[in-house]
Amino acid sequence: MSGLLFLLSPATSFAQQTFLGQWYQVGPDWRFPEQPVNTINAPSLTGGRFVFQSELEVTDADEIIVIDFKNASTLGRLHHTLTDTAGNIVAEAQGGIQSESRNTFFLRHGREFRLPPGRYELTTELSSPYFIAEPQPYWDSLANYREAIQWGNVITLVSLGILISLGVYYLILALVRRRTTESMYTFFIWMNVLYNGTALLVTPNLFNIHWFYFVGGPILLSNFAYILFARHLLQIRAETHPWLNRLAKLFMLLLGVLLLVALFNTNLIIESARYGVGLMMFYGLIAAIVRAYEGYKIAYYYLVAIAAFFIIGSIAISSRDLDGVFTIYVEHIGLLAVTVEVLLLGLVLGYQFAEVYREKEHNLALVRHSLKIAHHDALTSLPNRYAWDLAMETISDSGMITLLDMDNLKLYNDTYGHHKGDEMLQMFSGTLSSELGETGILYRMGGDEFAIVCARHSDAETINQAIADTIHYMRNNGFEKADVSYGSANAKESASLESLRILADKRMYLHKSRHSNPQSV
Repeated sequence: MSGLLFLLSPATSFAQQTFLGQWYQVGPDWRFPEQPVNTINAPSLTGGRFVFQSELEVTDADEIIVIDFKNASTLGRLHHTLTDTAGNIVAEAQGGIQSESRNTFFLRHGREFRLPPGRYELTTELSSPYFIAEPQPYWDSLANYREAIQWGNVITLVSLGILISLGVYYLILALVRRRTTESMYTFFIWMNVLYNGTALLVTPNLFNIHWFYFVGGPILLSNFAYILFARHLLQIRAETHPWLNRLAKLFMLLLGVLLLVALFNTNLIIESARYGVGLMMFYGLIAAIVRAYEGYKIAYYYLVAIAAFFIIGSIAISSRDLDGVFTIYVEHIGLLAVTVEVLLLGLVLGYQFAEVYREKEHNLALVRHSLKIAHHDALTSLPNRYAWDLAMETISDSGMITLLDMDNLKLYNDTYGHHKGDEMLQMFSGTLSSELGETGILYRMGGDEFAIVCARHSDAETINQAIADTIHYMRNNGFEKADVSYGSANAKESASLESLRILADKRMYLHKSRHSNPQSV
């Protein structure tokens, strides 16, 4: 990781230079130019008020230099004072997250100074409730500084853009699906947006929000949300995974202790958050390994995400000095860790959505199959009596029904077997359906009974011809004794559906009697 960060620092003819000087810890009453006396090696990560003194030599005429801090951007207030050899103040600049002063450079604490050649003494006062990493002052030329900060700013803006976009997406999912998984992960993302946005100076620069405890506080809360998210994502329950469930409760208890410590001692907020992130990542990694070993497919994808998060995040919470790297901060590494995890977790959700889609398609196929079984005859694939009843409820006043009864089906069943009778039914249904086309729909009512529903009674002749052509075809293709009796009735002829059916049924039996006794016609 340090090698990658070094590559992100552009190579130029001018190298950034760390000040060689002395740190002091001072009390709230210290004022410049009083000489501090309590020397220390570096500021404590638990915060306080500190002074750094060093010398600076400018050799080029009217050279513009920039003074900034390496390792971290989480700084409460800073105040640079430059004096000449006579002790006269020649330049001052202040800033920090808690300061109302506008930053000279976007998302940076860098302050520029135009100084004539000479030797100067730098006194930097730095106060902060806490630090993420050890702040180290350094200086750079203006041109080189502008180039060097670009990669860090790109990481900040792109990563926060990704988190905000996915945060909105997961928020919508959480509102729609109302599940703990999406709700907790949405909370985790937005707490990280708030934390990183403040630590990397987005909220102070763009929204003039200078509440320092947005750095650290949201992370303390997001750690709880992430453990709950991981437990629900991996379906860890007391009944199925008792020890993983107990481990989650233990880690939640430890996070609660860290939260109480931070509430009673605000200087320990970032340290509590640091240990909390470690607990959160450790639980996610253990749970993913166990569930993946058990063969839970979602755990495979989640394991990739949490492993990347664990590796990069461990660097972020353990780094105090990024040796040789000046414009990439520990906060950038932490932001990258979260962004990579969120992007990779898209694999998990993508798999989940694919599973949901496949399950939905499978269920729809079952429903369609059930509907087909409920609405269609298995032998002929025609709509059945139930489908006919539904069609009758929507028949228009201009509609017409025709009831049909195949003749001689019993003859073929008794003479050649039921397979021949089935063949006869299939030929009749297939041929007549084809002959009808869009004129009407053929239904099998059961046994040798069929029905036709037609939208227009004016198509009666077309239906009669279709029936005649069907019988003619069957007699020429193995069923010489095939015949059918039928009767039609117009919707306007009857006041109710039942009387309409009875009327068509009477006409069908009248037609059948004429077949049986042609001399009576």
